[in-house]
Amino acid sequence: MLRQGARRVLPRRGSWHSLQDYAIGEANQAEFTNLRTRDAAAKALVGSTASAPKPIDWDAWESKISHKTSFICLKEFHAQQSAILDTILAEDHLAAVKGQEEGWELFDDAVTSCKKSVEKSEDILRNGARALWISFHNPPISLVSQSEWLDADQYWQAFVEKHQFYHNHICSAVEDPESKEYDAKNKADLIKKWETFDGRGTTRQNNKDLGQRPSFEYYDVFRGALVEHMIFYLTKTGGDARFFPENMPVQWFSEIYDSRFKVLNVLQRRKRADHEATWKRQAVHDFHPDDLDHDGEGYWAKLIGRESAATELTVARLMGNFILFSDGYVPVQTGTAAYRALQLDGGRGQFFSLGGDVHALFYKPAGEDLPLPDPTESFNALSDHVAMTGRRFSPGYGEALQIFCDTLESRKEGLGGLWLTAPGETTKDAFLRRLKKSDPAFDIYTAYAEEHSERWSGAKELTVADALAEMPEIERKYNLECAEYDNILFGLSDEFSAASKAEVENLSKLANSGVLATEVDNGNFVALDGATTVKSAALVESMKEFEDQRDKALEVILATKTALDRKK
Repeated sequence: MLRQGARRVLPRRGSWHSLQDYAIGEANQAEFTNLRTRDAAAKALVGSTASAPKPIDWDAWESKISHKTSFICLKEFHAQQSAILDTILAEDHLAAVKGQEEGWELFDDAVTSCKKSVEKSEDILRNGARALWISFHNPPISLVSQSEWLDADQYWQAFVEKHQFYHNHICSAVEDPESKEYDAKNKADLIKKWETFDGRGTTRQNNKDLGQRPSFEYYDVFRGALVEHMIFYLTKTGGDARFFPENMPVQWFSEIYDSRFKVLNVLQRRKRADHEATWKRQAVHDFHPDDLDHDGEGYWAKLIGRESAATELTVARLMGNFILFSDGYVPVQTGTAAYRALQLDGGRGQFFSLGGDVHALFYKPAGEDLPLPDPTESFNALSDHVAMTGRRFSPGYGEALQIFCDTLESRKEGLGGLWLTAPGETTKDAFLRRLKKSDPAFDIYTAYAEEHSERWSGAKELTVADALAEMPEIERKYNLECAEYDNILFGLSDEFSAASKAEVENLSKLANSGVLATEVDNGNFVALDGATTVKSAALVESMKEFEDQRDKALEVILATKTALDRKK
């Protein structure tokens, strides 16, 4: 009985016959017709062999089941349920329903309510489908701006408008978090914090964190990082500061950090040795001020200015004898330099002279032109020369120069093995190409380049014998030039002049008190003039003579008219 009732509720097996409407094509329709024919034959076969259900043989089951109590319960339950179902089936339900004439309003109301529920469900279904369609076609959340997100969601839009600032619920009794006064108070407090942080008038509410600032504002706050990154960029690329990128490649930042740590490793090692040896309360790194927070920017500005002045004076000295831009030639100013130049090719080359006022000869080796030296090779030669003459670089300064030359040489990876010039370009062309017209020394360098070309166009060839004969006079002028260069170095540059005056004053005080003579005689102070040790009396006399000659030499040099002055 239960099985028959379930079959009435479940879909009929023959309902699949309606799928014939979806059979497309004659072949598919023919197959579906054959399928229905075979189904009808199966139904007929099942119907012909069907028989009435057999009654339950309780006696047989009683003999098989040993647990009599369970058997009796099952038998009584079956009899009870069968009686209930027989009673229900025997009743005339249709007549009972037709006789029920009261309570139909309830039914009608229920039907109306169900219809409204169905309509509401259909609205929810349509809105859900619309939301799914919009969500499917929306961009990723990482590409959606705040304004787009708020425009699409009215709930959060209203929430943000009312609660854009954090509010402690404990303070709700004294202030309203949704009032305009509360918003104005928070905005004023926020702007006050920004002014305290950088003082640059920042009032944009979407720019409150440093990580949200563009790089130019980051560099405006951290000037040290700007100088460090700019120096690396110019050294690495040889480009122009106007093309400094918004954000450098991450590999370059790694190189900057490596270079910085190499220098700090040397400075920290020296600081530790000094700290442990002297037991000072405070030790400072080399090339660092005592008060880094207050004096750091000014200290390093002076350091950069001093290095810039030293570079300009060095270039000026090279320009004085037209050594700068003389590619492929070996400048010779001493007998030792001439001997080493002749050793390059066994004396098969040629000497050139640019005039009697030029205190140098130029040797061009036979064969191919000399290659442009590498930065690291040049630094090693310079450090060897300094060490062989009894001097040495400060370890931190030497490490910084080594890193600078390594960074210069790393240009070769992207420039086909070149680091300064383009293919077929001279150093003069490369220098003038990078020189900006806004540079204060632009006219000086262009005038020098023109005069350099004129001098080399009228260069005079010399034999080896003639060149060696002129070397004593050239070397004498070169030594005088070195002495005058010291006067100019300590007289023209304010940085070097201030340091020189301070040292001279200290030595003068020691000399006046008689301490200097004692210290020099005891060997605590050593004064050298070339390779000769100077006595205390001669040292004091030399100091006075240096002070007197420095100002005179500076006046003579500044009064001398250059080729650029004559053109004007």
